[in-house]
Amino acid sequence: MSTINSYSDIFRKDKITNKFVDIDKTIYVQEVQLTAANLIAMRTTPVVVVPAVAGEVLDFVGAVCIFDYNSVQFTGGGSVSFVEQTSGTGLSGNIADTVIKAAANSITKVLPIAATLTENKGICITNGTAAFAAGNSVMRVKVAYRRYPTGL
Repeated sequence: MSTINSYSDIFRKDKITNKFVDIDKTIYVQEVQLTAANLIAMRTTPVVVVPAVAGEVLDFVGAVCIFDYNSVQFTGGGSVSFVEQTSGTGLSGNIADTVIKAAANSITKVLPIAATLTENKGICITNGTAAFAAGNSVMRVKVAYRRYPTGL
């Protein structure tokens, strides 16, 4: 990690360059609450959890999904995952539909998978097989990601 130790260092290009390199390593966290309506509709309408940033690629680092069971279980559905906005490129492993259909609170860690990334794309959560039905629970999603300017 670089540091700027004295007033004279402020004007040294090497010190400033190193500081910007450190900034690029920042991991951002975005929290989004998914309503029951979001969970039911996300098969056809993926939910944007991190919006696109012009001229940058977003690197999915991982997520924690906190399912808060209310009183009515979801039915139907399928596995849930994180994908690139509009391209649909998979970014994560799957969360089993049983997590969302359960009659219990849960916390699920989601890991990234190898993916070819595209600039100007956000990160979405979706389920790729079938829509959930009924259900009245919510899920908080905490997504960790990095931002990289592409210069393209």
